[in-house]
Amino acid sequence: MKDWLEYQNKTYNNSVSKLLVYFLKKYKINNAIDLGCGSGNETVYMIKNRVKVTAIDRQLNKNFVLERLNDKEKENIFFCEEDFENIQLESTDVVIAFFSIPFCNPKHFDELWDKIYDAINENGYFVGQLFGDRDGWKDNELINTFTIKEVEAYLKRYKVLKLDEIEYVRESDNKKWHFYNIIAKKEIKMNDNKTNTNSKVVRN
Repeated sequence: MKDWLEYQNKTYNNSVSKLLVYFLKKYKINNAIDLGCGSGNETVYMIKNRVKVTAIDRQLNKNFVLERLNDKEKENIFFCEEDFENIQLESTDVVIAFFSIPFCNPKHFDELWDKIYDAINENGYFVGQLFGDRDGWKDNELINTFTIKEVEAYLKRYKVLKLDEIEYVRESDNKKWHFYNIIAKKEIKMNDNKTNTNSKVVRN
């Protein structure tokens, strides 16, 4: 298992995801799951915007979150240390997953994706990223990358509110980034169920 603590230390107090800022300005939610919360920057931001948050990570540093909250705000944070492959998710208004779920074991990704969908309340949301097939990690067998067609197939059970494709090379280390920013709304349909083959992706 990768040690994520070094990454959490490097990203502590980074700028909050612009995608999250946009989402919270546009849509009303009461509670959220931060799936792969890392150093907790988005968790803290949501709590300070009056959202109750369950922060989940396979390696948690609770102090990164708690030291930035007052006593009243701490009443709205819940922690869960678990990996993606074994996680059980409670019902929520939104699951946010910022650059996290692509690191799920690929053998368990579809199962995780179904768990996310099942956890989201009717008219709730998924907000996060999936890596594209031209990302610098595309040949890493432990990381999930997707074509745009695959992403669209995964989102068939949702109403897609935002799907932006981002591609660039980071100057600091020449790392190629290719990912999709996603905001998707769960709207229940009469024939909706997780075994619907139209919502599954067949990957070679």
